[in-house]
Amino acid sequence: MSQNDTPDDTPMPAATAATGATGSVQAVTRALDLLRILAETPGGIGLSPAARKAGLAASTAHRLLNTLAARGWASFDAAHNLWRVGPEAFITGQAFDPARHLAAAARPVMQRLMERSGETVNLAIRADDRMLYLAQVECAEMMRAFARPGARVPMISTGVGKALLAAGSRPLPVQATGTGSEGLAAELAVIAARGWALDDEEQSVGLRCVAAAISPPRGLQPIAALSISGPTARISDDRLDALGRMVVDAAADIGRAL
Repeated sequence: MSQNDTPDDTPMPAATAATGATGSVQAVTRALDLLRILAETPGGIGLSPAARKAGLAASTAHRLLNTLAARGWASFDAAHNLWRVGPEAFITGQAFDPARHLAAAARPVMQRLMERSGETVNLAIRADDRMLYLAQVECAEMMRAFARPGARVPMISTGVGKALLAAGSRPLPVQATGTGSEGLAAELAVIAARGWALDDEEQSVGLRCVAAAISPPRGLQPIAALSISGPTARISDDRLDALGRMVVDAAADIGRAL
C-alpha cells in the first residue's frame, strides 16, 4: 500500500478524539506512537504495517505521518513507499545532553571491554519501567548478540535492568511489585552482594548478558548500566565470574570518567 492509500475509518466523537481518558491530547499521543514505530524500524516501514502496529486506521496514520513530515519529524520515501524518522527527530535527540555525555564517556571503556572479553558490549539507561539501549560495541564473532541503540527492553528480565534495580534505582517497576516479586527481591540481594547481574536467556533464548550498574559521581542514584552479551555457548558458567569482574571494573571506570 502506498502513502496515498487511505481507507475510510469511523470518526470518533469530538470529545473522545480530542483527549484520552487521562486528559492527554490523543492526536499527540498517536503521533508519538507512530514516531516510536518509525524509530524502531530504521530501514523504513509502510503505511499499513505502521498503522497496524499503532492500532490505528490507515487514514488516521496517514494524516498523522503527513503532519509529522511537514514538521520534519518523519520522511516519506516515494520510491519504496516507506516512512522513516525525519531529521528533526535527530536534532531534538541531540539535546539529550546527559545521554550524549554518558555515551561519549563510555565509548572508549566499552571498546576496551569488548577487546578484553571478546563479546559485544552494551550501554543502557533507565526509561520509566524499561531499559533504553544507548550504544553498543560489537565483537568480531560470527555469532554475536545484537541490541540496536534505541531499543527498549523490560527491566526485570535483563541484566542491565536488574543491575540498576539492585544498585538502588527507584521507583521499582510495576512488574517487580506484584505476585512473585519475592523471588526477584532475593535475586536483587544476590546481585547487590556480588556486584553484577545475569540475564540467563530471560530476554532472548540462547543469549546471556552479564551486567553492572554505572555509579554516577557524588553518590547520585544510578541510571545507567553496562553489559557483556553473547551466546550461551561462549558465555558459559565457568566464565561468569571473570566476565562479572570485567564488567564491574569497566562500569567503575565509566563512573570515574563522568
